[in-house]
Amino acid sequence: MSAISKKSFYDELVSYAIETVSKSSGNVFTDQHHFLIETKIRKRMMDLNMTDPDDYMTYIKEHKAQEDDYLTSELTTHHTFFFREFRHFEFLQTQMPQIVKNLKESGKNKIKILCLACSRGQEVYSLAMFFDYHLKQMNAHGIDFEIEGTDVDKASVKVATNGVYKFSEIKSVPMKYLGDHWQRGLNDINQFVRVKDSLRNKVRFRYGNLLDLKNELKEQYDIIFCRNVFIYFNEDQIKLIGSDILKHLNKDGYFFTGVSESLTSLQLPIDSFGPSIYGHHRVEKIATTATVETVKKVEKQIEVVHQPQFIELPKPLKVLCVDDSKIILTLLKKIFGAHPDFEVVGTAENGEEARKFIAENDVDLMTLDLHMPVMDGQTYMKNHFYDNHPPVVIVSSVSREDAFEAMESLRLGASDYIEKPSLDDFMIKEDEICTKLKVAALENLMVKSHQITPSIDKEFKSHHIKDPKNTFYAIYGQYSSQKKIKHILRELKNESANPCLYLFYEANYNVLDEIKKDLQNECPFFSIERYSENSKNAEKTIYVCDFKSQYEDVMRKNRSLKNSMAIIGQHSNMAEKLISA
Repeated sequence: MSAISKKSFYDELVSYAIETVSKSSGNVFTDQHHFLIETKIRKRMMDLNMTDPDDYMTYIKEHKAQEDDYLTSELTTHHTFFFREFRHFEFLQTQMPQIVKNLKESGKNKIKILCLACSRGQEVYSLAMFFDYHLKQMNAHGIDFEIEGTDVDKASVKVATNGVYKFSEIKSVPMKYLGDHWQRGLNDINQFVRVKDSLRNKVRFRYGNLLDLKNELKEQYDIIFCRNVFIYFNEDQIKLIGSDILKHLNKDGYFFTGVSESLTSLQLPIDSFGPSIYGHHRVEKIATTATVETVKKVEKQIEVVHQPQFIELPKPLKVLCVDDSKIILTLLKKIFGAHPDFEVVGTAENGEEARKFIAENDVDLMTLDLHMPVMDGQTYMKNHFYDNHPPVVIVSSVSREDAFEAMESLRLGASDYIEKPSLDDFMIKEDEICTKLKVAALENLMVKSHQITPSIDKEFKSHHIKDPKNTFYAIYGQYSSQKKIKHILRELKNESANPCLYLFYEANYNVLDEIKKDLQNECPFFSIERYSENSKNAEKTIYVCDFKSQYEDVMRKNRSLKNSMAIIGQHSNMAEKLISA
């Protein structure tokens, strides 16, 4: 076969691939895509030990279903990562109370979420971690969620269903969201993680075509994600897909597209609530029989109901970078300098310099190394991290896999932990660092605006406990929840009667001793003790307990007493089973 005829046959293969994939996915291809498509076809032929395009065309005819699926998988985009475009998660966090309120008012108890074109599942599992964490933070008892993910690529659906990813992928997830949801492989597969049933049971995946939503969708959803896919469709297709999505979006629901995919010019019946965040019009309808004058009069009096209040972070966020390495400081400044949401307002080479800078300057966030001369990071946290201190994210060469180091940093008040970027991977670390700093800033802002407050049972707020000797309190918490736990203890000290209180942690004994010392220093109005089998229910006494080994013993010994339990923050599956038993 001549070079000319070979080239024309590659053109025929390219045309076949475009026709096949366009038909199955709706993706629009231009002449600019031809070289990429031909390259992928050539790679496929090499994998099959073929050199002649004619042979591959014959192979396609003999294995049509298999090769059509392969071409669809290769020519549809799979570039995604956990917690991509975090601004949408910021919005959802601010709307969580209203989402739960709307759900309860409708008589339902499950938030229904749909992720279209979800690729290999990272978006679905990000949402699952997000809702699992925040519903528990809110103590939204009786409220659950379920997520359905679809994609036109069957190979991606299989990957998502399997739920196995490289460990390096989930290291970018904010620590508070990781929880206890992932299991790491052993030995030769230790660079992979697999999602646990705590998330897997709340999600499901299936094949789905965006151009056939009218036949595929049968339910209504509270939240629909369809992000970073419209760039592959023409305007008429986007309008068709958008219309079909709106038919299955609840009246108070939200529809998210990619941040570069605006729908405002398509004349769809939608309101915009933030960057690429849409929903139905929130204004109440007026009877069509009303006169024009009546309508105008009523419109002036109508207040739009349930309009979301999007909490805006300060822009830019002012960052202080603390590290004794000039190379790391340069990399951090380069990372933040590329983002308009951040501004490095200062650097410090040790904790003492950081202390002085914080005292004299306005700072929104701090990155902090652990190992520095003069004053190291943990010494700084122990001595200078106060209630109104800007959020701190640890950026250190100590591996995050060292659980004790990471947990100790969180216990002292740090918001999260990131391994230092290097010259080789700082571009990869860029998104992780910026996302985790935004999470810390948003959490801090919401606490200040009282949108996040510790939620405790009514018994905790009672000032008329008649018989404290026959009553006890219990709190299950995490190291990162220490501020909230201390806040509760300060409120309880003013009660007229103080029954004993059991504080449960899933921790090793050395850390429990540190927690005891910490509480003794900051809550001197209570007697703080480590729990043992000889402990008695003494009034105004707090017992620090190991959850795994002591929870059942405490409950068994006190089964005849009245009790009130509060869960602060994230908890493990084992804790959930024992507490709800």
